Amino acid sequence: MVESIFRSATPEDVEALKKISINEERKKGDILFFEGSEPQYLYYLKNGVVKVYKTTLNQGKDITLNYILPRSFVGEFAVIKGVEYPFSAEMETDGEVIKFRSKEFMALLRKRINLANEFMEYMADKIQKNYEYCENLMEKNVRKKIAKFLKEHEDLFFRLNKNKIASILNITPETFSRTLKEMKKEGLIIERTVVKINKEKIEEILNE
Repeated sequence: MVESIFRSATPEDVEALKKISINEERKKGDILFFEGSEPQYLYYLKNGVVKVYKTTLNQGKDITLNYILPRSFVGEFAVIKGVEYPFSAEMETDGEVIKFRSKEFMALLRKRINLANEFMEYMADKIQKNYEYCENLMEKNVRKKIAKFLKEHEDLFFRLNKNKIASILNITPETFSRTLKEMKKEGLIIERTVVKINKEKIEEILNE
């Protein structure tokens, strides 16, 4: 629902947002948009994972740039700047998106200052998360990397292929598997009839 994206949205705002948006369920492998195409839509990822990538000109190979996790906009740079999408976006898992007609979305922001301010806050938060992502890439403590992912994306941890999580965290699959086994022995991840995490111990690792 669009009201979950903008906390400050009034009933009138919600109706206006609904008129310019479509909720879609997407399957793994579905393309949201290709690099170089016109930004007709601004996407909001409700659940699932999106891979963003560029295709090399000389060999035609895809180079993964990043993975976008839930509750994030996708392609907002192109929409704001009014330029072609600088990369391609593909569903890495099954998921759900809300797509807004880009021109109408930007026109609505110009009319509704509360939505514009909240969108700017989102952009600032995304810049901060990008800094944190860069710090995470440099983080040598693999346990902290895994713990942070568990804390923020517990649902995805049990949905994604373990090699995919290792790729997102920029660690080798072997290191990921070895560290995961250690964390299970320590009671950080509990496996009975239902797999769950020990949130108190996760916090201990993050506060070390």
